[in-house]
Amino acid sequence: MLRMAEILLVRHCQSDAYKRNFAAFGNEESPLTEKGRTVQADELRAKLIDRVMDPAVYPRRVMASTLRRTKETATCVGFSEDAIDVRPEINESNVEGEILSGINVIQKHTQEGWVPEETKKRAERFIGLIRSGSFDYEIYFTHGLFIASVLTVLDSPDHYFDEKRGYIPLQASITPVSI
Repeated sequence: MLRMAEILLVRHCQSDAYKRNFAAFGNEESPLTEKGRTVQADELRAKLIDRVMDPAVYPRRVMASTLRRTKETATCVGFSEDAIDVRPEINESNVEGEILSGINVIQKHTQEGWVPEETKKRAERFIGLIRSGSFDYEIYFTHGLFIASVLTVLDSPDHYFDEKRGYIPLQASITPVSI
């Protein structure tokens, strides 16, 4: 039986790779910048507290991708390391080939509704795992293009498609989703 779930997709805070060249794709071990660890993490914590999800007392586990910046975001926001499950299903897209060939993947996403096929398939599996109850988290720390892939698959009118960013959220943002 499929169930409906309300989840939060949290885009990680600013990473060092992003600050250097905008595209942090493929930089698995890039740490957060000072701004990401402090200012952005504090803003995210306040947004979660506004949603009655204070990381200091939140009773459930959260999920983060296997890339360093998502787990670091979760801990900087205030979740203990023992409360974070790290899983590859919500990793960022591997678009290094597209970037190296000169494709602006954000522009391609906004102009064509494009997301990498591999990421789209992972987004479809992710949605299925939530609907089946296999993933029973409320909070997922993940990446911009993965979030865009989930929203593209859902094709939900509840989410605004920006002509400059498409469904790719800003750093350190929370995207509530009904799945």
